[in-house]
Amino acid sequence: MNKNIIFFLFLNFFLISSLSLPPSATYLLDFKASLPKSSQQLLQWTNSSSSSLRQWLGVTCYSSSKDYQVKALNFSNLGLTGVLNYSISHLCLLKSLVSLDLSGNYFTGEIPKMLGSCGKLDTILLNNNKFERSIPPEIFQAKNLVTLELSNNYLTGEIPTEVSLCVSLKFIGLHDNFLSGKVHGELLSLPNLEVLHLDTNNLGGVLPDSFPPSCSISDLDIHWNNFSGFLPHSLSNCRNLTTFSASNNHFRGAIPAEMFKSFPLLETLFLDSNKFEGEIPETLWGLKNLQVLVLAGNELNGTLSEKIGQCSNLEFISLPGNRLSGQIPQSIGNLGNLQQLTISENNLHGSLPHQLGNCSSLVILELQNNFLTGPIPTEICNLKSLEFLVLYNNSLTGQIPPEVGKLSSLQQLALSSNNLTGKIPSEVTSLNKLTSLLLAHNKLSGEVPNDLGKKIVPGLVQLDLIGNELEGRIPSGLCTGNKLDFMDLGDNHFNGSFPIEISKCTSLTRVILNNNLIRGTIPANLGKYSRISYLNLRGNLLEGEIPSVLGQWGNLSTLDLSENKLSGSLPSELGKLENLRDFRISSNSLTGNLPSELGHCRNLITLDLSNNSLSGIIPPEVIGLPNVNKLLLHENNLSGYIPDSFSSTQDLLDLQLGSNNLKGSIPCSLGYLPHFTSLNLSNNRLSGELPSCLQNLKMLEILDLSHNNFSGEIPSQLDQMIALYSVNISYNHLTGNLPSAWFNWTVLHPENFQGNQDLCLHNSGGRNCKETKGQQIHGRALAGMIIGIVLSISLLSIFSYILMDRVGKNPDEVSFLNKWQSLSDDLPENIRFEDILRATEGWNEKYVIGRGKHGTVYRAQLSTDFKRRWAVKKVSMSESNFYHETRILSSVRHRNIVKMEGQCIKEEFGFIVTDSTESVIVGTLGYVAPENAYSARVTEKSDVYSYGVILLELLCRKMAVDPLFEEGQDIVYWVRKNLSKSDECIGFLDEEIGFWDANEQKKAVRLLDLALECTQQAPFKRPSMREVVGFLTILKDHHNVEIWLRLTSGLHCIRDADIGNSNELTKKTYIHWRTQKSQVEGGANMSCTGEQTSLKASSETLYRLQSWTRKFAEGRVFANHNQSPEVLVLSSHLFIV
Repeated sequence: MNKNIIFFLFLNFFLISSLSLPPSATYLLDFKASLPKSSQQLLQWTNSSSSSLRQWLGVTCYSSSKDYQVKALNFSNLGLTGVLNYSISHLCLLKSLVSLDLSGNYFTGEIPKMLGSCGKLDTILLNNNKFERSIPPEIFQAKNLVTLELSNNYLTGEIPTEVSLCVSLKFIGLHDNFLSGKVHGELLSLPNLEVLHLDTNNLGGVLPDSFPPSCSISDLDIHWNNFSGFLPHSLSNCRNLTTFSASNNHFRGAIPAEMFKSFPLLETLFLDSNKFEGEIPETLWGLKNLQVLVLAGNELNGTLSEKIGQCSNLEFISLPGNRLSGQIPQSIGNLGNLQQLTISENNLHGSLPHQLGNCSSLVILELQNNFLTGPIPTEICNLKSLEFLVLYNNSLTGQIPPEVGKLSSLQQLALSSNNLTGKIPSEVTSLNKLTSLLLAHNKLSGEVPNDLGKKIVPGLVQLDLIGNELEGRIPSGLCTGNKLDFMDLGDNHFNGSFPIEISKCTSLTRVILNNNLIRGTIPANLGKYSRISYLNLRGNLLEGEIPSVLGQWGNLSTLDLSENKLSGSLPSELGKLENLRDFRISSNSLTGNLPSELGHCRNLITLDLSNNSLSGIIPPEVIGLPNVNKLLLHENNLSGYIPDSFSSTQDLLDLQLGSNNLKGSIPCSLGYLPHFTSLNLSNNRLSGELPSCLQNLKMLEILDLSHNNFSGEIPSQLDQMIALYSVNISYNHLTGNLPSAWFNWTVLHPENFQGNQDLCLHNSGGRNCKETKGQQIHGRALAGMIIGIVLSISLLSIFSYILMDRVGKNPDEVSFLNKWQSLSDDLPENIRFEDILRATEGWNEKYVIGRGKHGTVYRAQLSTDFKRRWAVKKVSMSESNFYHETRILSSVRHRNIVKMEGQCIKEEFGFIVTDSTESVIVGTLGYVAPENAYSARVTEKSDVYSYGVILLELLCRKMAVDPLFEEGQDIVYWVRKNLSKSDECIGFLDEEIGFWDANEQKKAVRLLDLALECTQQAPFKRPSMREVVGFLTILKDHHNVEIWLRLTSGLHCIRDADIGNSNELTKKTYIHWRTQKSQVEGGANMSCTGEQTSLKASSETLYRLQSWTRKFAEGRVFANHNQSPEVLVLSSHLFIV
């Protein structure tokens, strides 16, 4: 009975309490109950008393309301989860609700349509959640809506035109989503709109010319989209504009000069990473309120105006990656508020103005990669706030001013690659905040100040003095503070003993001391478990044994001890270095056996033990290393048989076993190597017949079997080694006929076949000669073939453009493409698209590892397989030819081309999946542009450099980093070095080119010129890929080449008759050139008299003529002219990953 009474009393109390709650509290409790339990616990609301409603978390009531009407709800950043569609109906019962803030939570699903008729909402904040799918048009039925914030979600589709219904909207935030399609004029025409954030989406097309005359926009942000065309003229109606950001789009043309007269309040301007050209408008310097100016990564030219000094409020100037020329204006010294000045990667020349010393607020000064000359002004050393002084890769001269010690805030001093002389001033040691000292590749001499690093707090991080004439001992205090990350002191004259401080510096990861005069031994008591991953001691005077403790430096990826006086045996402990990729210890005096434990270094790519006195057999474990590209064991005392343990899974390219005491026959498993390019077995005691299985080495280029005891006939099947261009079989006992493709080499290099008495050589009349056919390779035919190969490997980067252009105009192909898309979903096994989306957190920027013209590449490590990493290229279906790109990638096989593992199409995007290999600098050794030594940012000009390297490879028949080059050289250096010795270039090109006729040789020379242009040191000096395409398209006809060169130089006379036999492309170029020439202000008087040329024109006239020609080469003049190139090339996608 007592229990029943208690229950009755409790029920009565509950009913009374419930009845006492106002309706608004009930609605809120219902909302809470609709959420997952974990979220319910975050809202500590109770139904105990209605008076507590005003104290409920996130609830704001009207102060005068007696029935507790709710005015605003703020549940931001609480960690709430759930599908809002299931819960919003409870909140929409709050008829007086005007503000709803659910930002910073984890709500998923679609944005509820009901929000459009929910209370009296004027503010909706749903940003920083996980909403997906399209924006519901119904949301714009909220007539009172003033603020709509939906940014940082996963929204897709177009922006609904119904936005025009919300005429009261002042703030629209849609940034950081996946919205696509065009922006409609209805959005820009909203009469009260003040803030519009559309950045970081996939919006595209031309920005509508729909800004109303009474435009109220003060903050317009559209960066990181795919907008194209020109900036709309009506934008000048937005006279209240204070911030305009249009970075990372495809806007083109000149920056409108008149527009800036309409922006008197403008404070922030971002137009970087577009295609703007022409000069910076003078009107821009009239913006008195301008604080931030970013025009980087365009194609702007001309000079910087002295009027820049009028913008007295400027705090941030960023103009790198353009084509600006002339001198730095002296008036820049008037900018007392300037904190950052970055004009790197341009064509600036002249001296540094001493007026820079007047920019008293300057924190960052970056002028690298220009052509600045003269000394560093001492006035710069008066900048007490300066933290970064970056002037590398110029032509500065003189000494580093001692006054540099006055830069008390300096953190980075980067003066590498100049012509600075003298000593490093001792005053640099007083810079107690300095973390990065980069003085490489100058002509500095003397000793490094002994106290360098000792006074720095927290400590020196980067020290690069490589390539100078410094001497003396390495200072002992460089690692004071234990922060030093890399220490590059190579190519100097440092002496003394090995710096034991290296082993005590636990922060070091990179140590380069090569080519110095360091003596003594490598201490045996080096510390264990060092963080060093790169250790280069090559070219010193070190002696004694290699310490076994190095085997405990588990982070080592590169170890180079070559060209010293080291002795003793190789420690077997080195086999513990599982991360070792590059191990070089050539040209020492090592003895003993080759440790089989080295076979445990499964990640080795280069193993160079050549030119020592190693003995014993070659362990099969070493021969079978799966990832090694170069295995160099020549010039030792190795004996026994070559292990028959090669396999098709190996990546071996170069095997050098010459000058040993090896015996037996050539193992047939060599034929399994799929990428093998170079084999040297010379000067051994090998015997037996040459195995026919060598025919499988389709990629083999160099074969040296000389000075052995091989006998018998050469198998005719070796004729199938189609890549072979160098053969040496001299001094053996071979007989019979040569493979037919080898006969031409007997003429070029007869010495490579001598010493085989019974071998049938070209015109030798040997007794074992048999009649064969096709033993001559005709020079002209081979010339045509190689020219064809060069052209074939050149222009696939525009093939997608052309095919896509056709698809856009051909309904049949559109139909085919749509059909193909519907069938396309070919991802790697056990990978779903949802897994990739999750791994990249919805294509979050932090996963970006590369960007190209048509897509962005993301790093993806899936939760289902942590051991494997993927690179996923996301491309817009509207701006790339996805079908043709994937078809080409699936069929092309090359050692420097990433393999496509799968692809799929979702909505308006295509996705290409490849294996990912991460590194600080993205690219392949020998193909990476010089600027990527300082930055991992890959640009189009980086791709052009890589393409130029490929051209040089084809023309010279050498690899980018060839075994024949001196240590540290690549093909670009090698070619330029040969050219500096002689203007006669045919001598170092592929030997076959010497047999071509004169016209074909001229084409080869033109290709060489093009390759050298593509591999210029400064990125802005390289042509664009479209310019390369324009040149190669007309290269087939020598006549066209001559006309083209005259057009592009602007310095030669051209007669109409010269054009008669030219191809269509050249004719149209000439017609346009003539038309523009007549329109140039000042004109150009050109007359032709025999071979004489008379050209009278101002430099501006010549510049504009060349500019028009450049525009044509980049496809801007004849936009409707569809070229039909006769060749295909490697897609630019191949250089992204």
